[in-house]
Amino acid sequence: MARSSKKFTDPTDIAIVEVHRRFVEVMESVRLETISPEMKLRYLAVMTNLTEKLALPSKPLSEIVGEVMAEAGPFIFQAMQR
Repeated sequence: MARSSKKFTDPTDIAIVEVHRRFVEVMESVRLETISPEMKLRYLAVMTNLTEKLALPSKPLSEIVGEVMAEAGPFIFQAMQR
C-alpha cells in the first residue's frame, strides 16, 4: 500500500493522520483476529465503498457520509443487536 509522503503542518491534519495510523495498527495487531468471517466480509464491503467514495475529490464529504451511513446503517444496526 502506498503511503503519502506529504508533510502536513496543520495540527488537526497531523492528528487525523496519526489516528489513521493508529487505527490500522490496532486493526492489524488486535482486532482482525477477533472478527468473525461473516463480519469481516461486511466490514470489507463498507470500508471498500467508503474508500472508493473518498477517492473522488469532486464529491463533497457531506454527501459521502450520507451515502455511506445509508448503505452501512443496516449492517451497523445488526452488529449492535449481537
